[in-house]
Amino acid sequence: MHAEPMVAEIPLIDLDRPPPAPADEAVVRSRPALLLTMLITVLLALAGSVPSRPGLTRVLAVDEPLTAAELAAGSLFLATPAEVRRYALPAGAREWSRRFDDQVQNLWIDPAGGILLVLSGGGEQLLTALDAATGRLLWAMNSVDTVMITLSRGGVLTQEGMNGEGSLRMLDARTGRTRWTRDVDPAGFLGPDALFQGGGSPWIVAVGPIGDVVLFSYADGHEIARGRLELGSAPPADRSLPSNSASVSVVGDRLYVSRRIRGTASLTAYSMRPLAPLWQSVGGPIGSVSDCGPVLCVADTRWVSGVDPASGRVRWQQPSWGIAYRFDGKRLFAYDNQEDAQAALIDAGTGRELRPLGHSRQLGRLILRTDGFRTWVSVPDGSTGDLRVAGSVADVAAFRCQTGGDYLLCPTVRGDMAVWQVH
Repeated sequence: MHAEPMVAEIPLIDLDRPPPAPADEAVVRSRPALLLTMLITVLLALAGSVPSRPGLTRVLAVDEPLTAAELAAGSLFLATPAEVRRYALPAGAREWSRRFDDQVQNLWIDPAGGILLVLSGGGEQLLTALDAATGRLLWAMNSVDTVMITLSRGGVLTQEGMNGEGSLRMLDARTGRTRWTRDVDPAGFLGPDALFQGGGSPWIVAVGPIGDVVLFSYADGHEIARGRLELGSAPPADRSLPSNSASVSVVGDRLYVSRRIRGTASLTAYSMRPLAPLWQSVGGPIGSVSDCGPVLCVADTRWVSGVDPASGRVRWQQPSWGIAYRFDGKRLFAYDNQEDAQAALIDAGTGRELRPLGHSRQLGRLILRTDGFRTWVSVPDGSTGDLRVAGSVADVAAFRCQTGGDYLLCPTVRGDMAVWQVH
């Protein structure tokens, strides 16, 4: 939609008549100016009230093999086997690059702290911290038998150890110095899940294989609370639920234990400070527990259930879906258990299917639906709350796409990569 050009009327002057009085002339000439001012004001108001239409604009393409990529704060950080680079978005200009002697394997970015972490090497792995703005080397350390958990809030959280002995270590992201360490059993549970997703948790929960629970601060490692659960036997490493087993989940400030003992299933909720039981549901659903807004989603190997967070009462069960995640305040994104999985948006309060989505995946606020060689990108409509298609991309490996801010990054089936701005 565009405005047609306006042509102002040209006044004709009758030389046979005397000119009008100065006061009248001022009044006549002010009317077009006033009307024009009013028109501009109305157009600006209308422009501000109409949301911009969704769309996809490709801003960068890299046609070479890549090993890792991260979107953050209007920048793309990517790694080839021998180099790490930063590109500005949406301009796509390369801002810096840094060579590595050993093959680069992975990247982590802390936008708030301005730190980029690089894992490189083969058997002798090296962890290198770079200044994200300039690419300047900050520090490097060997990382044999070290697992990266998260880089967040100026800290690097790692775990190391085996055979029942291990520890968590928090490093200062800018200097590499150790801030704190905590002994943990590497065979136990470590959570919550938000800890592994950008460090979005103020505390860390460690549960030993036989039920010792410690809650400690993410920032300085000090112990907040301690307790013990009667797990009976060590939970399986893959969190599956064979006969006579238990699994642990942490959601917010609640800890949930799913048990199956001699054929009897139970789900128990505990407060964290102090560790104390709140409710128990016997004979109901068990499995991994996650935050689904008005309900807790409990997913086992058969279906997903919506459970009342206050009482454990089952509000709904959906045999059609194997797992569900929170999409917004009222809707969940659900997958079925088929090999060629289908997805849908379902109502969080009732489990009722709202919209089938076919072969789709959720990436933050985006829904990526693949149909053949084309992937359609949908965004929530601000005025209706429904999904609107922003555009589509061809030949991308949708299961490896990632999003950051207003940008979508996808590798293609050919091995190259592109970035789109979503608006």
